Amino acid sequence: MGVLTTLAFTAIAVDLLVALETTQLFRFSTSVNIENSALRSDGSLLLTTFDQGRLYTLDPSVPDPHAELVVALPGATALCGIVAIDTDKFAVIGGIRGNYSYTEETIYTVDFGVNPITPTIEVASRIPHAIMLNGMAALPAHPHVVLAGDARLGAVFHVDTDTGTAEIAFTDPLLTAVANVSTPIGVNGLKIAGGYMYFTNTAREIFARIPIDTFGHKIGEVEVIAVLDNADSYNWDDFVVLEDVGVAYLAQPDNALAEVSLNGGQNIIVGGANDHTTLTLYVTTRGGTANGSVYGGQVVRVEL
Repeated sequence: MGVLTTLAFTAIAVDLLVALETTQLFRFSTSVNIENSALRSDGSLLLTTFDQGRLYTLDPSVPDPHAELVVALPGATALCGIVAIDTDKFAVIGGIRGNYSYTEETIYTVDFGVNPITPTIEVASRIPHAIMLNGMAALPAHPHVVLAGDARLGAVFHVDTDTGTAEIAFTDPLLTAVANVSTPIGVNGLKIAGGYMYFTNTAREIFARIPIDTFGHKIGEVEVIAVLDNADSYNWDDFVVLEDVGVAYLAQPDNALAEVSLNGGQNIIVGGANDHTTLTLYVTTRGGTANGSVYGGQVVRVEL
């Protein structure tokens, strides 16, 4: 949950690129914090925000794209994780935001299957014993089941969006925040790929993974892939994993992306030459203030 959050991506070519390019696609005019995003089947983005539970959509392929309101999810003041669980159907985390904690933590489903403009909204599960749900991923073999990380409990919840059942799948010390840290956020971003649940822990400044089975059960110990370099300047937030090329791209608040090899090497991407497959990442930011002016969250396209 930092200032810069990597939310969605798509590979667009296999040519080699010689420079990193960034393009701001859209910026809210007020201090609206974008927290996460997901790609729809038509290539548009869904944006979760801390803007009174509002979910927005944005089409990055059109000239001068603008965010349009899809729905304000009932009972939520802030939306966090979002993940596809079926064709054009998404699970979304929402709750009432407090100070590093939430009440009324809820998993909603947003289904565009009947109407691609006005989705069907349902409450899939209420999780009253959760404190701060953040990252979320669907099980590849059972996509109606999601794993959701709780950044304060140091736990991962197993939620069946069909039946509404929710329980703690597993806990681990490396999912928790360290004591007396200024930003008490443990497990943050969360993705599933190749039999692993990947995660960042913001407070512990690590990128790690846990082997899981097809039902989301932990079947091995946590493997720390990388410990953050330049921890005085950055931290790690959300990310994407490109298992086929063995790298992940991690958002580093306030203003950077990191390329991290799944073997552990890391590099802050600030421009210059790159020699890997061309990709497009869509990156979102929180709002804030600068030089006395209030600015809103952004959607930025990054060409790698």
